[in-house]
Amino acid sequence: MDPVPINTDEKQPHCYSSQLKPFYHGKIQRYTSSSTGKCRPLTVQSVNPSLTNDWIEQDVRSSAPPSTRFAAWLTRAMFNPSRETFMWLFVWLGYIIALLLPSLGGPHVFTYHYNPYLMRFVGQLWAARSPREYSLRSRTGEDDGLVRRVTHALYPRFLVVYDEQTRTWTTVNVEAVVRRQPYVAITYSYHDIMKSENGVEVLIQRSRDATLEQGFDAYWLDLECLLEDPARKAQDLYRMADVYRQASFTLIILSDESAWPTWGGRIWTLPEGLLSRELRYKAGDNAITPITLTQLASLAYSHHDEESQIINSFGLGKDPLERLDRYLQLKEAIWRRYSSASQLTAEEAISQGRYRAEKVYALMGFFEHRILPNAEETELQALARLFMANDNDRIADRMISMFPRDRREINQWYTKEDEYGAKLWDIEPAVQVVGITSNGSLVLDGCRAGAIRWKDFPSVEYATRRSIRRLLALTEPYFALILFITSCGLLSQGNAAGGGVLLALSLILLIFAPILTTYGHSGRIVLACPWLIGVKGVLSAQQASEYLYGGKIGDSRRTLYTPSGSPLARPKERDSKFRDGHVSQYEAALAAPPFDPIEGHMFTLVDTISSTIYYFRAHRPPTVCLFTGAEGGQGRFVLCSEECSSSELRRETVLRMPSFISNYMHTSDWVALGGKP
Repeated sequence: MDPVPINTDEKQPHCYSSQLKPFYHGKIQRYTSSSTGKCRPLTVQSVNPSLTNDWIEQDVRSSAPPSTRFAAWLTRAMFNPSRETFMWLFVWLGYIIALLLPSLGGPHVFTYHYNPYLMRFVGQLWAARSPREYSLRSRTGEDDGLVRRVTHALYPRFLVVYDEQTRTWTTVNVEAVVRRQPYVAITYSYHDIMKSENGVEVLIQRSRDATLEQGFDAYWLDLECLLEDPARKAQDLYRMADVYRQASFTLIILSDESAWPTWGGRIWTLPEGLLSRELRYKAGDNAITPITLTQLASLAYSHHDEESQIINSFGLGKDPLERLDRYLQLKEAIWRRYSSASQLTAEEAISQGRYRAEKVYALMGFFEHRILPNAEETELQALARLFMANDNDRIADRMISMFPRDRREINQWYTKEDEYGAKLWDIEPAVQVVGITSNGSLVLDGCRAGAIRWKDFPSVEYATRRSIRRLLALTEPYFALILFITSCGLLSQGNAAGGGVLLALSLILLIFAPILTTYGHSGRIVLACPWLIGVKGVLSAQQASEYLYGGKIGDSRRTLYTPSGSPLARPKERDSKFRDGHVSQYEAALAAPPFDPIEGHMFTLVDTISSTIYYFRAHRPPTVCLFTGAEGGQGRFVLCSEECSSSELRRETVLRMPSFISNYMHTSDWVALGGKP
């Protein structure tokens, strides 16, 4: 039977909904509608709209009730006349019409949650935490049972053993022999063996002579004991830490004393040195000499001053490190060493028998649980697997809440230093990492999420402190309208005196009605419908309040500056006895360039629940706010943009917001966060 022809010219869907419905669209930035769950083009309100970005921009708009907005404008015009005062009569007529038709633009329903994020990660996992979940790694045929069997293998698979009777060296892989055989672990400088064509043979002979000289008849050398078969080589790398832990001592063989830096620059030399029971070295024809870890570090490790705390902890038993701190310092120490394997593609790594995540496999020897190497995976994927295997520390769960000090790392979940100065152990995670995607994104479960509104300021239902005076002020315009209608009726019946008095009184009341309406809607906001509103550019707290609630009379503040919620936040210090944000952060944000090549555009975020305004930079408008953890009495909220083509999120910034607002967020399905763009 002939195969069914496939039409390769058929238009492919650009993305899928959470119900796996395909959508076809262009490359303009999009977001998931919180009312329909559909993928829509993103429209962003901007202080200075531009046509050069990947999203649609328009002027800042308010959807507050028209009567409130007209009243605020008329009140300002009466107390502060300007060139636009001649428009007063026309705006006043609009105000009267808005009073007669109060439903126009007015709020209708009070909701108790932020708009939900209705999308979920719909792709396949590259690696999963649970063995019940399918992952793309299963295509390689990895045997989880085999992984469990070698987890506690405290011996190498191969040793080179000397036979005294035949006076020959033989590679032995008999388990019973290998487990009983004392041996020497050999390490060397790769640069030394590349100096000559017979560099490998010379190294092997020197290793054998040195082993016998030290009274041993077995040694381990990667050139002889690591097989090229990918499956077996992965198992050897898996137990590499055990090779050095169980060796009687580790012998460093160098061509001469000048080879120390080239030896120390290799990735594996850090675990070789730190995990070994004892260290000895042989440089050139010199005698084999014992060497301490501290001496070794000063000779071979170019960053030994930065790694002194690790070296002291392992070599001297001093400066004990917290486990999380030790893991991170070890990771950074290994990453400072050069490896060309991380630059390879998956195909190149497989064809060359190398591992792109070689640095991770060198690091895993320090962890309680290790992972079986895979030539296809990237460093981020391998790190995620390693952290998931050692879940007691919840490293990845905590790290997703950190704000990278280096903004070039904002798109990936791994973070070295937190912009807010927090340590990894300071963060209490509120989510669980359940897997990692092919792009390197972490898949999170248990996220509370809220959608950020960008197209305008919505009509917000809110309540102010109750007051008889404000209630009377709000009813006065309607009372004036009743008087006006009554006066017109009297005049139509010929009662000029009574009708004229009522007409004059009603007109006077209607002229001053905007002031009373503004006063009636003034006062401190005690409760507001939950909204997260974004603006491209910088708005002051007063401007944000006017867009949300209209104008006010009095000195009550309806929107506050954050004291510590963003890198631009500034607290009031000695000039206030209250914990409050300083207005200088608005001035600093306004004076800053609107775009920075590294950090991105300047944005404003307004939260109605906490009545707080935040300034931050991002390369794209974040459309989703995720609550991922807490630290220092504040919640960590990750603001993300959406990549609908992969159903993943991209971290744009991290804000410190009050933890209690997470109670107003819906719990979302799985979300994927933090991979490459």
